[in-house]
Amino acid sequence: MLLHGYSCAAMVAYLAKSKGVSRRTSKRTFQQGYALTREDIDQANIQRTDLVAQAIHLLMESARVALMQNNPGAVVGAVAPLDKLCGLGVGK
Repeated sequence: MLLHGYSCAAMVAYLAKSKGVSRRTSKRTFQQGYALTREDIDQANIQRTDLVAQAIHLLMESARVALMQNNPGAVVGAVAPLDKLCGLGVGK
């Protein structure tokens, strides 16, 4: 689920609900899984450009979903890191 673009909060909630554990235990488990995923990515020698492309795609998809849900705060939350990642701001 981590590599499918689920957010940290969504993963923690899913683990807590599906496994019947506390959110604290769920968060700890998620952090361990994230560390393993990062280690696997480092060992696989995945190119930075591949990861940036995936991040851009996930941010754009997040903004699209937020727009469909009429959630301007979430749109801003997705567009702001996209701006930093791509340098899209005025004067850049």
